[in-house]
Amino acid sequence: MKRAAVRAVVHRFISRLMEGQDDFDDNASLAQLGLDKEDIEELIFHLEDELGLTAFTAEEDQMLKTARTANDLRRFLMEIGRR
Repeated sequence: MKRAAVRAVVHRFISRLMEGQDDFDDNASLAQLGLDKEDIEELIFHLEDELGLTAFTAEEDQMLKTARTANDLRRFLMEIGRR
């Protein structure tokens, strides 16, 4: 799984949640982008589906607690994609 491809998927889904606003920095806070905990949880599930990945519930719960940026989401997806 290539980093650029994962980044593109993350950006596409965040942009969709932001109603098409796709000009944001990978290190911007998800909260500053207008995403709440429920949005982030939905985003994680959609990203896993899109990329054909499966994370353990405990991993998803941890990610939900620690995801602060688009980069955090990308790193999480890359990590579970390596298994």
